[in-house]
Amino acid sequence: MLSFTVVIVVLFLTIFYYYVKYVYFTLRGPIPGIPPQFLFGNLLQTGIIWGDESLANVLLKLKIKFGDVFQYWFTYTRVIIVSSLEDIQHIFAHRNVYDQGDIFIEKLSIVNPSEVAALKGAKYKRHTSVSYSLFRGSKIFMHLDTIIDCTDKLLDRWRQINDPTKIYLNMNEQTQQLLLAIFGFIAFDYDLQILDNECEKGQKELVSSMETFFNTTVRIVEMPAIIGRIYLFLNFKYRRARLIINQYIQRIIDQELKETVAMRAERKRTSLIASLISSLQQDENIEAKKREEDKRGLSRQEITGLILSLLTGGYTTISTVLSWFIHLMSKYPEVQAKIKKELAEYNHRRLSIEHIESLVYLDCVLHEILRFVPTSIGSIRTLIVDDRLPKTGVQLKKGDQIFISFYNLGRDARYWSNPDQFYPERFLNQSEEIGNNNKAALLPFGGGHRQCAGQDLARFELKVICARLMQYVTFVDGGPEVNSGGYQQRDTVQPKHIGVAIKFD
Repeated sequence: MLSFTVVIVVLFLTIFYYYVKYVYFTLRGPIPGIPPQFLFGNLLQTGIIWGDESLANVLLKLKIKFGDVFQYWFTYTRVIIVSSLEDIQHIFAHRNVYDQGDIFIEKLSIVNPSEVAALKGAKYKRHTSVSYSLFRGSKIFMHLDTIIDCTDKLLDRWRQINDPTKIYLNMNEQTQQLLLAIFGFIAFDYDLQILDNECEKGQKELVSSMETFFNTTVRIVEMPAIIGRIYLFLNFKYRRARLIINQYIQRIIDQELKETVAMRAERKRTSLIASLISSLQQDENIEAKKREEDKRGLSRQEITGLILSLLTGGYTTISTVLSWFIHLMSKYPEVQAKIKKELAEYNHRRLSIEHIESLVYLDCVLHEILRFVPTSIGSIRTLIVDDRLPKTGVQLKKGDQIFISFYNLGRDARYWSNPDQFYPERFLNQSEEIGNNNKAALLPFGGGHRQCAGQDLARFELKVICARLMQYVTFVDGGPEVNSGGYQQRDTVQPKHIGVAIKFD
């Protein structure tokens, strides 16, 4: 009897294994790709699990091997990678066919149910209606002085050391501190105090907690949802980091709640935190019973989650681009010299909006950085109905997950002359030195109706910071052992090895 039971159990487990393997871990259809492994998909085969490779590099290599459209498996989730510009433009132009990726909704909602990337439909509109308009157009120019003042604090920190032989190995951390401080003022009218020398504990505490949050989020995306939930529950380091982050968020909320209703109403057209608190629901229980389409305002929990979403999205990409700017300027001193020449007429004067807008070559440098390195990996969409891609002719099915790799576009010789060369002049309109370059293939902030809503502010912040730094310092290569670059996969792709000296001009 016992042996019969054992046989039945073994038979059941065998059938279950092959069923799961066939449904979730089997390459299917005519689209090429690497056959996925049980439980790991393609993550182990391509070196993602152990951090040996960045996802951006992996997808670029697979594009060279398989072409413009291929399959890639994130554990049990099958994703179709698309790299043809014409197909990508089609995807972004047809919002009624391609909606926000379900993988975002499933995975990111585990760590933050109010994460903007995990929302769609009426809930997405309700959350973003109170915030996104403040990051666009001329409203961003009012933050010029804040950005300059925070950048000057970082310069003062370096000036106190003023040792041109010292090699700075923590630039990723320092750029994160700068952008966190700036976004704290811009979005929440709140001083996070992470640039103050007397608040070293606070600098390390918040930045370290945010780093833990990002690293955990990346891991969650790589895991099956149920395993991700268990992983979060058992991850003490993550839960402690969330506690610290939530304490900062509650201080931000409490500070705004001290303002009078009249004062808040006056400020909400220009202040994000005032707009958020003004949207606080009067009776959360009543609103919770309504259909999503009929709900108004945000609950306290939703505001907390939205602040976390804005806080994380508001500084990670730009701090990463700034780290790459510092690294690449140390590697290309001739480019750094051209930026300084363009800035020379302003000497050390305080920059104005007119000055910033006149810096054409700096614009070219920043565009080239966004093309040359995979600061943002890509964008994902889910098909609502069947569709066929116009350029490659690939047939897609309802429910397919489509991933658009920005890095594949940026390194494609069909769209860029000598794509592996760092050459900012390719973005000068009059430049004919290196053939033709298709600027439509530069999509660092995505496209379509779900492109990054804060990109105007992000570009402005980045340009002001870089201009201010170039007014005062020169970044010097720290040598091949510490400044070799390479890719470090986080929620963005940071320089893996960055070590520079700072020389005050």
